[in-house]
Amino acid sequence: MDTLLLDPDVAREAAILRDKERLQGSWNFVSGIREAQMLIVGDHFTVKFKNGDIYLGTYTLDPTTRPKMMDMTIHEGPVKHRGKTSLVIYELDGEHLIWCPAEPGTGNRLSAFPPDDDTRHLCIVFRREKKF
Repeated sequence: MDTLLLDPDVAREAAILRDKERLQGSWNFVSGIREAQMLIVGDHFTVKFKNGDIYLGTYTLDPTTRPKMMDMTIHEGPVKHRGKTSLVIYELDGEHLIWCPAEPGTGNRLSAFPPDDDTRHLCIVFRREKKF
């Protein structure tokens, strides 16, 4: 029998590896209330917002929940956010990434994606940068 079907930990690790691989690369802004670009390499991320704020850090995933969860620990960035973790929900849809982080350090995570007209919560749709 397939070990993946028998062991939930094995299934969870397989889902993490699958989403981690799908996240790798450059992501460009499509829509949302705050324009940004994201780069994911290995376990590291860089997010650059149009206003110049740059965040660098590491992330972990739990793609077995609905919505999927990502914890992003900020190692470098604006002083008020350094050393804090932002609890994120995300969804991968083909070449698109829907990314909704909570305010770093609050310990809060959205339980669902906000409506398009919600200006209280950051929610950005990215498109994978095309490879040459």
